[in-house]
Amino acid sequence: EARNIAWTLNDCNDKRKAIQQRMEAEAINRVEDQGLADQPVIIVDDKGWHQGLSGLVAGRLKEKYGKPAVVISYTDDATDELGEAQEGRGSGRSIPGIHIAQAFIDARNEGLVEKGGGHAMAGGFTVLPEKLKAFKEFMIQHVQGQMSSSEVQVETVVVGALSVRGAQIEFVKMIHDYVGPFGQEFQEPLFLLENVSIHFADIVGESHIRLQVSDWEGGSRMKIMAFRAVGTEMGNAVLNAETQPMHLIGRLQINSWQGRESVEMHLKDA
Repeated sequence: EARNIAWTLNDCNDKRKAIQQRMEAEAINRVEDQGLADQPVIIVDDKGWHQGLSGLVAGRLKEKYGKPAVVISYTDDATDELGEAQEGRGSGRSIPGIHIAQAFIDARNEGLVEKGGGHAMAGGFTVLPEKLKAFKEFMIQHVQGQMSSSEVQVETVVVGALSVRGAQIEFVKMIHDYVGPFGQEFQEPLFLLENVSIHFADIVGESHIRLQVSDWEGGSRMKIMAFRAVGTEMGNAVLNAETQPMHLIGRLQINSWQGRESVEMHLKDA
């Protein structure tokens, strides 16, 4: 029975991943086709998108384009006499310096959305289809105003700098055992690898990048994974690093394979 439950959960997870990947691809295509990457905030919507994945897709757009992103899907709970959805439900993800929820709250006060709230980096709202155009225009002006009032700086906070040789298994285990557990509210610390040499970089699957690096002066090597980095500025930088030293920022993990353990990094910035 436990095995059947595990298989069922795994099947559901695979289906969710497939739906999410389809949504992400459609959203990115829409951004590119409509030139939305030039806007201060990216807003996309579709009646066929899954409501429960809007936030994840918005986060993906934010990471790819470095701008606040909003993804809107439509509920089947409220339809008109023709069966058309009457309510859109949106999720937004933001960057440092742009309070996305405040924009939703101000839109609610202006009567453009029915509900709206959240916090600086993430929020949600409901909007009627006939108000969507006015809502998009309001969001563009609101985010542009926030950018104009104070210079937006995207910064990455690291807890320390390490060499590749200094990133030992015992050190990484100590972080996870004594500093964790980590989660959405308490994320894993970021570390800086200074002046590393990238020995090779290749693309894994359709969107991930795998690296092998060492300290610039040589020595042991470390595997680094840059998830969903293909086509991003960071991904292009590491794929074209050639012989120049790089600074890499990421989270340290223990990779277990065939009874052997090694330290690897999940790349955040370069």
